Amino acid sequence: MPARLLQELTHLAIRTKGLGWFAARMQGLAVLDVEPRHLPVCNRVSELVPVVSPAAQPGPAVSAGTLPVVQALAEAIQRLRWQQSYTEDDGFSRAWLDNYGWVNLVSPEGLYRSDEMRLSIGYWGAGQHYDEHSHAPEETYLILAGQARFHSEGRPPRNAGPGDTIHHAPHQKHAIDMVPGPLLAAAFWRGEDLLKKSDLGTTT
Repeated sequence: MPARLLQELTHLAIRTKGLGWFAARMQGLAVLDVEPRHLPVCNRVSELVPVVSPAAQPGPAVSAGTLPVVQALAEAIQRLRWQQSYTEDDGFSRAWLDNYGWVNLVSPEGLYRSDEMRLSIGYWGAGQHYDEHSHAPEETYLILAGQARFHSEGRPPRNAGPGDTIHHAPHQKHAIDMVPGPLLAAAFWRGEDLLKKSDLGTTT
């Protein structure tokens, strides 16, 4: 259920370097009445994160540390509001959009309310390219499942998998290649304009 999902993410944030500030603010949050919404991507997420017994060994796409979060997401998937930041008007194909979506778990308008931070969980399909973009809030990606290559302004490309974190400063441009993909990641934001759509720039 969503409560377990937030609990498991909080536990993981406590254990993850650089996420202590967020972990301290992920408890005692007010619950908002958010209507669930399903997208085609929900089927992709369910395929990636099947519910398995606690004694089961994680597969290559998930680590032992992230498995409890992935399981909790699978259990809660039908009760979450899945969204997309972009449309075909932004230059994204229908096939791309059908393999992409995110859940706003904590934010001023999330399932759990916070005016200090935003915590979203996003999914991108294997082989997809997420165009270069930027935003005002500071961001830390925490990879939950799958693998991708991150292109961050001022740094060499980096491959990241379950348990890894990728940090971006405010307005730092970045792009992602889902290689080999797919990618399931939590995005921790803090700063100004928590609900503003990212600015798309030139692709890398």
